[in-house]
Amino acid sequence: MRVIPDPRDSGTKRERTRNRLLIATQELLLERSAGSLTIRDVSHQAELSHGTFYNYFDTVEALLDNLSLLFTVTHGQHMATLTAGVSDSAEIFALSTRQTLRFIAESPHYGKYLFDAGLPMDHFLRGMRTHLYTDVKRGIANGTFTVVDPDLTVSIVAGGMLGMALDVYRRIIPASAIDEGATRLLQQLGVRAAKAKKLATQEATFLTPPPLPLTWPRGGAFGQATLPE
Repeated sequence: MRVIPDPRDSGTKRERTRNRLLIATQELLLERSAGSLTIRDVSHQAELSHGTFYNYFDTVEALLDNLSLLFTVTHGQHMATLTAGVSDSAEIFALSTRQTLRFIAESPHYGKYLFDAGLPMDHFLRGMRTHLYTDVKRGIANGTFTVVDPDLTVSIVAGGMLGMALDVYRRIIPASAIDEGATRLLQQLGVRAAKAKKLATQEATFLTPPPLPLTWPRGGAFGQATLPE
């Protein structure tokens, strides 16, 4: 089931037009790099006048930044849906890690956007680190994680997750290695080997990747959506 409605049949005219620009950009990024895009390129792909672009974004960079934020927010929504009702910090981490890497394995276009297209990575990395830091602090408080330096540990684990995502996308490691990777990351958080293995291999109902192209939902906060600093 699609989480975010198709802009062509919902929302205000302004919402639909803005989403058309985002859709056009995603279509172009499957063939070209973000650095090569111009306002004229995006407007032409969206079948909008060149001047219309400026009613929504000042520059291509602002459009790309909004698109990067859209990917981050959508990912966060899906992780929240997947882990709803789960209270164990280690289980939340295992589910989120396995799900994220499965998205990359099952829909290579996500990997292309993240690693090849040149989208700004700051939103995604900051979003990942923010959620991970919250989970780690909670896990330390309830005794699930044994971590001496939360900041350093979060940096190491976030880097490991990003590295695995890149290698899954590049097919350097197979999708079958995802659960073992999640096991080792859990051990970095101080989870004992037996529990880490159990959590990283237990049966779960994973979500299908959000259909592309992504769009903001009706009433979505196009410019208002932000991540914590």
